Amino acid sequence: MTRQRKEPAGFTLVELLVVIAIIGILIGLLMPALQAAREAARQVQCRNNLKQLALAAHNYESAFRQLPGYAGEKRPALVQTPGRSRRSSMRGWNWLSRSLIYMEQSKLADHWGKFGSRRRLAMSTLDQAMLSTPLGILHCPTRRTAEAYPLVGNYQLRFGQTAARSDYAMNGGAAITLEDEGNHNWIRLKKDGAWRLGRPTRTTNFADGLSNSYLLGEKAMDSEKYATGSDFGDRSPACGWVDNNTAANSVVRFAARAPQVDQPDSCLACHDFGSAHTTNWNAALADGSVRAIFYSMDLNVHRSVASIAGGEIEGLTD
Repeated sequence: MTRQRKEPAGFTLVELLVVIAIIGILIGLLMPALQAAREAARQVQCRNNLKQLALAAHNYESAFRQLPGYAGEKRPALVQTPGRSRRSSMRGWNWLSRSLIYMEQSKLADHWGKFGSRRRLAMSTLDQAMLSTPLGILHCPTRRTAEAYPLVGNYQLRFGQTAARSDYAMNGGAAITLEDEGNHNWIRLKKDGAWRLGRPTRTTNFADGLSNSYLLGEKAMDSEKYATGSDFGDRSPACGWVDNNTAANSVVRFAARAPQVDQPDSCLACHDFGSAHTTNWNAALADGSVRAIFYSMDLNVHRSVASIAGGEIEGLTD
């Protein structure tokens, strides 16, 4: 009587290929959900950054009876401000440097305030280190990491090779584009925002109420220039430079065009709000609340919320 040989158990090549194919399909199905979850977490972090900046601004206002806005900067480049001029007598720290005081960054605030406001500046090794100290709270994690980015042109001559930046800007007000007048790169301010050229801003200046006006928001950028330092609206260090007419373009934005997701080769991003998020941008209102706002919002509503003058009909909906 012969015994039957027992074949060893195992998978055939076809079975292995089927299993691999199934695993690939499952990974393909899970990746969008995983990416969505990661983006949701980044959005939460971005809104939390804005919340902390808004709280710092309000703490500053409680101490000094004005928001940390205009600091003597020159008029932002490519922005017409009829009837408004620079007040050099207000020469001082920009809104970011002043806000640092209330974010447990007093030492950094002292250095940044000096960097941005002094006419002449001799940078020591310590100064260079402080200028290049990045803060995670100033960066949207969807866009870029918190690190020192290159400086170009006059900024490099004054400050050195690298400096910290900010992905957030203060609301400069409602504006219109001048394309109909042939000035394709210019905008004209129509109504003031939280940052007002030549004058301080107090909470009493918000005629529409704090809950109906932007305080801060994500700034638009050229999507190909996040790390180059050459984006026109990102050239200045976060500390600013009151004597340079492009410095305010890095930390102030206007409601001239509807916000949109960052675009490549965008030469007008220096004026606009926007973000690296695909569906919305985030803003802190003047009452300290933070909102995720879809790009589909009406332009007139956007301009109304950017204005602190009052009298507009449109406003943000819940």
